[in-house]
Amino acid sequence: MTEAIISATSVMCAAGFGAPQVWASVRSRVSRMRNSSVTDRQFEPIPMGLVPEEELDPDDADLDALNWPARARRMLRLAAPPLRELASTIGDTPVALYLGLPELTPDDAPWLDEFSEQLCARAGLKFDEAASRIFPLGRAAVLLAIESALETLSADSSRPILVGGVDTYLDLKLLATLGAEGRVHGPRVMDGFIPGEGAAFLWIDGGGEPASGTTVIHGAASTTDPGHRYGTEPARGEGLAEALQLLRDRVASPGGPVASTFTSLNGENFDAKLWGVARLRHNDLFSPEMTLEHPASCFGDTGAASGAILTALAAAALAAGHRQGPALVWAVSDLGARGCTLIDTAANR
Repeated sequence: MTEAIISATSVMCAAGFGAPQVWASVRSRVSRMRNSSVTDRQFEPIPMGLVPEEELDPDDADLDALNWPARARRMLRLAAPPLRELASTIGDTPVALYLGLPELTPDDAPWLDEFSEQLCARAGLKFDEAASRIFPLGRAAVLLAIESALETLSADSSRPILVGGVDTYLDLKLLATLGAEGRVHGPRVMDGFIPGEGAAFLWIDGGGEPASGTTVIHGAASTTDPGHRYGTEPARGEGLAEALQLLRDRVASPGGPVASTFTSLNGENFDAKLWGVARLRHNDLFSPEMTLEHPASCFGDTGAASGAILTALAAAALAAGHRQGPALVWAVSDLGARGCTLIDTAANR
């Protein structure tokens, strides 16, 4: 597996537009979550991290013609602005898009197979369907997409790959299901998370020498944990630890102990257990002064956008010198996907 350069990023979530702005909010520990217009079963407003309506793409006739459900429509409106921001970097090159999406199947959501093409069309980019892939795997989806992109680039580094993710919890049926499971944080639920939304993209290049200030992906790894939240196997919390071991096996020279970790921790104890097991089993991987970041505490759980947002924020933090590298990024999904990647500035390569 080859290394790759993160040439450009774009992020949009409740904390702002662009990785520098979102990172500034996270670094300052500013909460961008507010009570929404949606209520729970006790008619209490549900706190959420939502992007302001005026920042989204228009809900226009072209979107009406797709006849998609509300969640899919909002995801398309969320993803188009940050992707459009990268248009000048991408140019006229047909886009190979590796896109992370929620944990759905084409049978449950027929629009999954159309989403990438419609997104590129809305952002004004040429779409290469044959070279593109979707990863409907939830929070860890983009980290699995990065892993796959590195494998593709190791075979042919001449063409960059666009990796991204998008998700929203602003869906009444989804919120009702999560609420019935006691997973939505509120006055009566402490072991829960605050729903959010967002989209982020990474332009990953496998060729050439990295310029000063750019960020290099040293490697990525993933596993599937049968003991996941909705699984029938015992929840031993071993999947993330196994993914970290795979990452260590693949990265010959990490450039020192991990100094910063960016996580998908969202306030639920289940995911904290996974991190606890992984941290203990790989104690020698981390610097004693390692900094732990969990940005969901500032803008909510962003679902399938998490991996891309976390990686973009880690890259911004390293480039600005606010955090030291190498930086580990990890995310875990509800249905078993576990992913991680290791990045650092080009100077520490």
